[in-house]
Amino acid sequence: MSRKTIILFSIWTSFLSAVFYHFYNSWTDFGIPWVMFVCLGIYFAMDLAPKQSPGLLLSAYCGLAWGQFDFLLIFVFGTLMGLGTAAGSFLSIVLGTTVSMYIHLQILKNTPLRHMPIIFAGVCLTFSQGGENIIGLAVTFFLGILLAALCSGGQRFLMKKFPLESQS
Repeated sequence: MSRKTIILFSIWTSFLSAVFYHFYNSWTDFGIPWVMFVCLGIYFAMDLAPKQSPGLLLSAYCGLAWGQFDFLLIFVFGTLMGLGTAAGSFLSIVLGTTVSMYIHLQILKNTPLRHMPIIFAGVCLTFSQGGENIIGLAVTFFLGILLAALCSGGQRFLMKKFPLESQS
């Protein structure tokens, strides 16, 4: 990116982030605005285009579902089978992660549900909420991915408008 693009992209991303943060806190009671910035980091790290956002959102929602499945496995192994929380959690992580990774990386690899980084985030953030606040997570994932798509769209526009000058 050119220096001008970097400066303008930084301002654009910072401004949009502040606007989203302000309105999120003004209009919702979910209490997890930082999740939007997790989405932003994942989006940028994956170098996604805005048109890939719907698939990323669906993958995030898969992560929320897998997080709930992990809680179910912890209950089954830890409580119903009497193995305790530590063993139940261990088995849940091994089984849940193995199954989810195989399904999304092999079976669903050519679908919009293939984005493992955001699936992992969905699972982790489900755990951050103790399996609660799922509607809040779903709404915040949507807003975070929308924020990231708008930032990415701005970056792509700026890169075309202010291309990197060749260095001779």
